Amino acid sequence: MRQSFDLPPSKIESSSVSISRLPPPRGSCSIRGCCGRPRSLVMSSAMFATRTSIKNRVRAVILLASVVVLFVTAAAFVVYEAIDFRAQLVRNLDTLAAIIADNSAAPLAFDNKVIAEQILSALRAEPNIEAAAIYDPTGNVFAKYPPTLKTSLLPAHAEKPGYQFKDGGLVLFAPVNQEEKQIGTLYLRSSFRGLYQQLWRYGLIVITVLFGAFGAAFILSTLLQKRISEPVLTLTRAAENITQRGDYSVRAPKLTDDELGMLTDAFNRMLAETQENQARLAEQARLLDLSTDAIIVRDMQGFVQFWNRGAEQLYGWTSAEAAGQNKRDLLQTEYPESLEEITAKLHRDGRWSGDLVQTRRDGTRMHVSTRWVLDRDVHGNPARVLITDNDITLRKQAEDLMKSEAVRLDALVQQRTATLQETIGELEAFSYSISHDMRAPLRAMQGYAKALLADYGDRLDAEAQHYLDRVFRSASRLDLLIQDVLTYSRIAKGEIELHPVDLGPLIEDIVSTRPELHEIQKNITVEKPLHRVLGHEAYLTQCVTNLLDNAIKFAREGVNPRIYIRSDRLDGKVRVWFEDNGIGIDRSHYERIFQIFGQVYPEKKYPGTGIGLAIVRKAVQRMNGEVGVESDGLDKGSRFWLILNGAQT
Repeated sequence: MRQSFDLPPSKIESSSVSISRLPPPRGSCSIRGCCGRPRSLVMSSAMFATRTSIKNRVRAVILLASVVVLFVTAAAFVVYEAIDFRAQLVRNLDTLAAIIADNSAAPLAFDNKVIAEQILSALRAEPNIEAAAIYDPTGNVFAKYPPTLKTSLLPAHAEKPGYQFKDGGLVLFAPVNQEEKQIGTLYLRSSFRGLYQQLWRYGLIVITVLFGAFGAAFILSTLLQKRISEPVLTLTRAAENITQRGDYSVRAPKLTDDELGMLTDAFNRMLAETQENQARLAEQARLLDLSTDAIIVRDMQGFVQFWNRGAEQLYGWTSAEAAGQNKRDLLQTEYPESLEEITAKLHRDGRWSGDLVQTRRDGTRMHVSTRWVLDRDVHGNPARVLITDNDITLRKQAEDLMKSEAVRLDALVQQRTATLQETIGELEAFSYSISHDMRAPLRAMQGYAKALLADYGDRLDAEAQHYLDRVFRSASRLDLLIQDVLTYSRIAKGEIELHPVDLGPLIEDIVSTRPELHEIQKNITVEKPLHRVLGHEAYLTQCVTNLLDNAIKFAREGVNPRIYIRSDRLDGKVRVWFEDNGIGIDRSHYERIFQIFGQVYPEKKYPGTGIGLAIVRKAVQRMNGEVGVESDGLDKGSRFWLILNGAQT
């Protein structure tokens, strides 16, 4: 049987050329290795290691491929022949066994041992047969071949019909039948001498072919390797030329149009891109030197790699002097935190900024604002740090001066505040004392006026009664004003403790206990439940009372006042609304009505002291809240609101 073996075409892998470079030199360039002749092109170590042996390696690859193919082919052929030989041996032995078993049936049936041995002796024509035997129906040896063979070397008993490979040969048991009835068993054992002899002949043939093919392959590889090695050697010579001269305008000649030609094109494109990058980096370096900022590049150990003209002007060292120096030691840097912490932030965020204290060449200390940016290599590992420094010494001096002035002004403000608080306290005490002491003569005026009207009213004419009535009403109004002043003073300076308050029960108590609210009680609507607030119950009572009184007092003429009270949540706080259907208020008066004596309407039309809403504002402020009003215009009602801290339910 003929077998075909398809082999894949050999692939030739070419080594890549690694080119590394630094920015082109300038007179002030301080990058280590970039001054003088540029460090232009670094070939990979693999290329230099193979430049003198590329021919031998290509030849070795061709020879090795040829030998491997021939060896695999020969091995496959030998394996196939061995398998085929075994199968053929089984077929031949099975045929031979059938013939002998058929001829041995009669001698075995008539117990003729001599005839049986004569039949077995015919096996002398088969040199591979090592042993044979005929077993009787009881399983004992009846006849054997060769006759001199010891019975002990034969199987003790006949086994089931079949064959197996063991002990370096083929063993077969076949039935001896007479009239389709087994009357005995035939045993045959064949050796593999024929196989070994055949394999030895094949081995000599394979070795002869291998040596002949090796010689032919050597001759062909010598001729063919030039097509592979010559373009590679041409690239190597071009790379060495660029490395020695630093001239990126050199181009490698293209010798073939195959993969090596593509490699040459890629190499030349790489040179062109490197040349462009060199020109671009030279321009960038020139522009960096134009910057007035100090631009510095250091490696991860802190050694300076680049030092632009701005750094020369700022610190006093030239780029040549600073190159290779440790930046921290050179400038005697003081950091706002440990360098380890700064480095950790730089690695984590990729950047860091802060203020440093550093030293110029002349020894003067200076403050700089610095910005660091971490640069990583192609593998993501930290490679270098780009630093930009600005002199902020004058700004720091101004800040220090401002801080000292701020401290002085703060002390002066505290002193004047203390004096002002002392004066305010004295004025509050004086106003409270005056207000309190004025009530005694006012009550006397009210009492005497009321007594005169009661006891002598029938004796006085109408004008005198009118004067006495005006005295009584003026004294009463002044008493109310004094009470409001006292209330405002008490709220403004009293110590309070805030605690959770339920607004619903509080408002119900106020409405039910205030006689002036009984008539309109049915017109006061409370949307339940009202949210709990953190406040002072007495102050809240004062606020609610004043707002309700306000809603009743400023009702529209001929319209029954209606008041709607509700609450809502506002960013963790509680806003309480008091909405009425009164005369409303113009937007320009929103702030004025909360000031002391901030009355908008004439007193004769809407009597009052002008302090009620000022008391509400002061009380809400003492409870850490806010108060305000909204209105859609005149005769469209008002919506007063209180914002207080919410309390947990």
